[in-house]
Amino acid sequence: MMNPFFFGSSGRGIFRFLRIFLHFPNFIRLTMRLFRDKRVPVYRKAILIIFQILAGIFAIAYFVYPFDADFILPIIGRIDDLVIGAFVILVPGAWLFIKSCPEHIVREHVDRISRGE
Repeated sequence: MMNPFFFGSSGRGIFRFLRIFLHFPNFIRLTMRLFRDKRVPVYRKAILIIFQILAGIFAIAYFVYPFDADFILPIIGRIDDLVIGAFVILVPGAWLFIKSCPEHIVREHVDRISRGE
């Protein structure tokens, strides 16, 4: 049985979004554990580093030339674009990094996180 921690394809619409939102802290925890694990090859860790650099470039570019879509959601303000942009870059990078790591190491860390270790 697939652990619900992995963002599988089961569930639709808002329920899938809520499941992802609820497991987001574990997703970050797993990413950090895998990045610090010496058994994960450096070239796989480079995936995460590259996406973090892209997110940093996006943040700098946003402050130099802010684009704004507040006509869609004017209540949220200008910071929403930066947060959403970083999220759109960092989350796929972390997901790709996790998927590229050896499966037995990922499962080991998922089990530890599930047990609260």
